[in-house]
Amino acid sequence: YDAIKRAGDSGILFVASAGNGAYNLNGQIDSYPACFNLDNIISVGAMDIFGNMAYFSNYGKQVDLFAPGVNIISCYPEYPFYSYLSGTSMAAPHVTGAVALYCSLHPGALPTEVKDAIMNSVVKNKAFQGKCLTGGVLNIAWLAR
Repeated sequence: YDAIKRAGDSGILFVASAGNGAYNLNGQIDSYPACFNLDNIISVGAMDIFGNMAYFSNYGKQVDLFAPGVNIISCYPEYPFYSYLSGTSMAAPHVTGAVALYCSLHPGALPTEVKDAIMNSVVKNKAFQGKCLTGGVLNIAWLAR
């Protein structure tokens, strides 16, 4: 908590995986660091290729939005060095990339402005209403305008 808060005080945005327990983070259980009540955290849940919440993803008011997190090709320490992986840890890098894209197009944007832009640009989806704060999924196309 202290390290993430200090980062926020220094103008750093922190993208956090929501967790893979299929838990409702509305008081059923907490998943950290996603559940820390800090303005500089964006908490990310995982969605599948059909636009549904991944069966394993945590959800609830502590999750800000969803991003692709099922069968994502990723670096892997064993041969063949790449593998298809699933999890909110695969979804969070999509949001991190969106943060980098937005910052490259809006140099000098404050972390709160970046977070607001990402949160306000989501594609709303009924499947995610009540499952996350925004009720939607990452929309990189809107951020690139």
